[in-house]
Amino acid sequence: MDQTPNLRLPYIAPSQAQKHVTHNEAIRALDALVQLVVIDRALTEPPLEPEEGDRHIAGPAASGFWSGKDNQVAAWQDGAWTFFPPQDGWYAWIMTERKFVVFDETIWTEVKTGTNPVPSVGINTIADETNRLSLKSSASLFDHAGGGHQLKINRADDTQAASLLFQSNYQGRAEMGTMWGRDFRIKTSADGNQWHDAMVADSATGIASFPGGIAHAATGKKQSGLIFLPAAEPEATIYQMAGSQNPPSAKLASVTSDILTFITNAAAMFFGSSMRGMAMVRIWNTTRSPAQSAWAKWDTALNGLQVSNAEHVRQWSVADTIQIVDPARKNIAVDISPLMQKLFGVVFAQDGVLLSAGANGESTIRCTDRSPVSACNLIIFNADEDRSFTMIGLYG
Repeated sequence: MDQTPNLRLPYIAPSQAQKHVTHNEAIRALDALVQLVVIDRALTEPPLEPEEGDRHIAGPAASGFWSGKDNQVAAWQDGAWTFFPPQDGWYAWIMTERKFVVFDETIWTEVKTGTNPVPSVGINTIADETNRLSLKSSASLFDHAGGGHQLKINRADDTQAASLLFQSNYQGRAEMGTMWGRDFRIKTSADGNQWHDAMVADSATGIASFPGGIAHAATGKKQSGLIFLPAAEPEATIYQMAGSQNPPSAKLASVTSDILTFITNAAAMFFGSSMRGMAMVRIWNTTRSPAQSAWAKWDTALNGLQVSNAEHVRQWSVADTIQIVDPARKNIAVDISPLMQKLFGVVFAQDGVLLSAGANGESTIRCTDRSPVSACNLIIFNADEDRSFTMIGLYG
C-alpha cells in the first residue's frame, strides 16, 4: 500500500531515495485540499495565467489540459495542473459565488446554511410529511418585530380547512376557524369523532349563532330565547288534523316506493294540505307487530301520502292499517324541520314552540324529544287534539 486511503497521499517507502520528493508531494496535496477554497466551478478550460496555489473545480465537459477532469479539483502547483478527484462528502468554498458546496456522487451541490427554504423542521421532535414544522415544548412564543404580530393560516379555497385544532393525547377536543365555507366556527368533541358546533359567525353579516345553546353562568342551565317567525310567513301551519281518543285509521290500497295510497279518502285525516312544506307527521302501521312508523311529508292528489324515506315503508302491504296516534304513547308527533329549513336555512334542536290556535288561543309547548329523521326536536300533541296550529315562534 503506497497511498493513504482517503486523500491518496504518497507514503515514503523504506530505504527510498530522495524521500523529500515524496514528502513534498504529500505536503502539496494537503495544501491543495485541506480547508478547500476554489476560485470557481464553471470554467471548462484552464485560465491562461494562473498563479501559484490557484484552485478551481473543473466545469462540465472540460477541454484542453482539463479534458476528462470534470468536477475534479484542479490546483496550479509548481507550474503545472495537478488534479484531485473528489470523494463523497468533500466540502469547498466557491469564492466567485460566495457559496459552500458539497460533492455528492457526481456533482457539487450548494449547502443551504439557512432555513429558507428547507423541507421540514423539527424542534426537540421529528417533523414528518404531514407536520413539516414540529415543536415539542412546554410553551412557544410568537413575538413582534415592531408594533404588532399576525399569525396567518391560509387555505387553497373555501372548500378547504383553515383552523386551529386542540388535542388531548392526539385526539381532537376543540377546533376553531373556517373548517368549510366562509363562516367562522368553534366546535367541540368528547371523543375526536363526533363534533358539535358551539358557535357559528356568519361571514357576510357577522351575526353569531350558538347551535348548542347558551347556558346561564350561575346555574349552568341552558337558556332559550324566543325567535319569532319572519313576518312574511304568517300562516306557518304545522298541525291540521282532527285528533281523537279513538284514533281514526285507514287501510292501504297500494305502496309504491315512497307513496302510500288509501282505500278511502283518508289522506287529509293524517296530513292537512296547509302543512305542506312546513311539517312532517309520524304515521303508524298497526298491522305490523310491533307497530312500525314512517314520516308523512306531503299529501298527494291520489288520496295518498308521500313519506320522507321509502325504506321505512318497504315492508308495508295492501290492507295494512294506518293511524297517526302512537299506539304505545297515545300521542301525535310532528317534525318541523321543513319549516326551519325554509324560513331559517338551518335545522336545530329547539327547546320549545309558541303556537297559535286562532280564536282558541295560544299555546307554549316544550320540546325535548329529538326527531329520528332530522336535527330538530319533536312537537308532541295529545291524541285528542283537534285544533289547527300555526307557528308564531320557537325557543332556541
